[in-house]
Amino acid sequence: MKTSGLLNSELLRVVARMGHGDMLVIGDRGCPFPSHGRTACIDLSVSRGIPSVTNVLRAVLEDLEVEKAIIADETKTVSPHIYEEFSRLLAARTNKGNPIAEENISHADFKHLFLYGPLEGREVAAFIKTGEFTPYANIILVSGVDF
Repeated sequence: MKTSGLLNSELLRVVARMGHGDMLVIGDRGCPFPSHGRTACIDLSVSRGIPSVTNVLRAVLEDLEVEKAIIADETKTVSPHIYEEFSRLLAARTNKGNPIAEENISHADFKHLFLYGPLEGREVAAFIKTGEFTPYANIILVSGVDF
């Protein structure tokens, strides 16, 4: 029985299959699931706030090598406490000894990336929905390699 790191078998399977440059979205309760079949959609929400987006991010970072995080500009201005927690969690990790890069884009571009990216050749491996009810509490992790 697995006792640490990611315990959800669907999420663990997605992370294990990710390659360099693949993307994983961790989203709040209001984010829409992609309507095509190219992105695995995993709903982890149990109730309001459970699990939080930062709890899921913390767990994913234990098992996924991340080289870049993509965060909407609006997260910084509308939900700065979420942005600060994202920054704190990402700063505690490195990719091959380097800080995890951060890219900021508009929320419209952020949504377009995970909703239509796989249809345009950008590999969005999975979308994880949480019980988070904070606006713009979403992050995209881009998989790196550890060699």
